[in-house]
Amino acid sequence: MTTPALAHLSGGPLDDQTIPLEDGAPEELVLPYSEGQLVYLLVSQSDGTDGPATAKYRFNEVSEILVEGTYNEH
Repeated sequence: MTTPALAHLSGGPLDDQTIPLEDGAPEELVLPYSEGQLVYLLVSQSDGTDGPATAKYRFNEVSEILVEGTYNEH
């Protein structure tokens, strides 16, 4: 199978967006968004017979970036 060059995102704030992948398709994509991060999980990969090889990701969660001095374990 060809290493995916693109990631197609479904769900969440980036629904229906396609972005380039630099190093293949990781199981999890963590993308910066506003003051936090979006987490997308790998669903499937195509071999690119109808275009570039594409990995499909589904929205999983939003996580907040820790701001210096505000970390709270609880």
